[in-house]
Amino acid sequence: MNSSQRPREGRWTALYLRLSKRSKVSVSIATQDADGRAYVDRQPWTEPVVVYADESSASDRSKVRKGYEALLADVKAGNVVRIVCRDDDRLVRQPIELEGLIDVLQPADCPVFFTAGSDVDLTSSGGRANARIRGAIARQEVERKSERQKSTNRFRVANGQPLRGVRTFGYRYTTNAQSEGTFEQVPEEADAIKWAVNHVMAGGTLASVAREWNERGFVTPKKKTPYRFPTVKWTLTNPHVAGMLAYKPSSILTVSDEDYQARYKNDLTPGNWEPIIPFADWQDVVNVLTRTRHKAGNHVRYLCAGIIKCGICGDTLKTGVANAGKNRPSPNRRTYKCLKRHVSLKADPIDEYITDLLLSLLTKEDLADFLDSGKKIDRGALDKERADLETELVQLTNSYNRKRIRLFQLESGTERIESRIAEIDQEVAEAAEGAELAARYSSASREQFDALSIEQRRLYLRDLLPEVRVFPAGSNPAPPVEFYVHAYDRKGRLRPLPIDQEVYWEISVRQFAHAERYGNPVSIDGKPVEWEREPPEEYFEWRKARARQEEEAAKALAELNA
Repeated sequence: MNSSQRPREGRWTALYLRLSKRSKVSVSIATQDADGRAYVDRQPWTEPVVVYADESSASDRSKVRKGYEALLADVKAGNVVRIVCRDDDRLVRQPIELEGLIDVLQPADCPVFFTAGSDVDLTSSGGRANARIRGAIARQEVERKSERQKSTNRFRVANGQPLRGVRTFGYRYTTNAQSEGTFEQVPEEADAIKWAVNHVMAGGTLASVAREWNERGFVTPKKKTPYRFPTVKWTLTNPHVAGMLAYKPSSILTVSDEDYQARYKNDLTPGNWEPIIPFADWQDVVNVLTRTRHKAGNHVRYLCAGIIKCGICGDTLKTGVANAGKNRPSPNRRTYKCLKRHVSLKADPIDEYITDLLLSLLTKEDLADFLDSGKKIDRGALDKERADLETELVQLTNSYNRKRIRLFQLESGTERIESRIAEIDQEVAEAAEGAELAARYSSASREQFDALSIEQRRLYLRDLLPEVRVFPAGSNPAPPVEFYVHAYDRKGRLRPLPIDQEVYWEISVRQFAHAERYGNPVSIDGKPVEWEREPPEEYFEWRKARARQEEEAAKALAELNA
């Protein structure tokens, strides 16, 4: 509303303007304002003009029109003598709004005048009836246009033709030899999508993909803005990149058209264009991004921050800086600390130790067996079973429509089918996570690890060592870092560095003793941690032999001093 034109006292003529953002032929606010003022100048009215303006779509019923609401409030207050507007479509968007306007204007005896149409006297019964008829006819035209558009879209989907609209990243709209609408790949954008898929499946984050695409000079097709991780996710989960069309089937069980859901959740049908990535690879990417991406952090700087836990209370440790006297921070003394003040230790030795542990696991010959969850699926059989279940669901709905089964039979059958479909989707998602791990670690080496981003290294840590507990050092100077930092592998086993066998068991014993010292024996989720293998008899014999050697060395030193 243009409040600068509101007089301090008295009544005024209200000029209402509305611009529809979604219409390419909508008359501009400036044009409506000029036409409205010219109309007022031709009338014998002496009251000042106050402008109320909005920008909204006729189909957007959820958006509140602030200018329109302010106009109604001033009419109720008795400040408005009359309303001037371009036409009735500018003033009310839906028939239900017309009834609300009538309820406001009739008691206030406030007429409405249109600059591009016949006037309507909403204060009389005949004028109100005329307005209702005009509104019903306008609404019918809108609904008929919607029906024609939906019918055209259904025909296009049935023939695999993409729908016109905002361009999909990776494609441009064109026509094929049969004069049918189709997609044509944009080479540089298609290469960017292929790179992003491989990057994500190797543990990369959506934020890192967005940074890479922005560095390559790409912008979003609709708003021409830089990419962020939500728009990257929308692009990679769009079935168009796999050569598929998304649609919502109509049946007795179909939800309302107004209930939006992501495209990858809708039913899919093959399109008439070449896919950028295979459909199976796209399904794996969707499962990874929608079910397992909580593991990957966004832009971070340190390996263990927010992942490793306090050995006493179990809270995650945060990154801090140790004081160097007089509360001045020392840039060389980064620490990991518990907010409950149980632990505060230098961060660099912990990061180095965890890195060595990860590298030792990545170079183990049995890494594939170590990562194998033991779950094997027949992807082809599951896909066929899912398709059969969807067909059965359609047949069940048709039987209900032909009145061959009752409603409770439809509901029970639908519940059974949808439950099994959810189980299949879960199995496929778990297999996709296993494929992601296999792709990420199958050929990992020291050089590859050093070349990874910090986000990917943190994902390695979460996958290979899902539980890392840090206890207080217990002495000054601190003992070796492996004594107070306890890392557990995917099978819940305590993992010291796999160095010399005797030293290996010595470290393990010291770790158990250190944990018991602080009243927190080594365990995960309340269950004792299993040893990777039982200590051999040679280990205990070595302990006795070393004790004898130390005793003999002490006697020799005493005799020498004597």
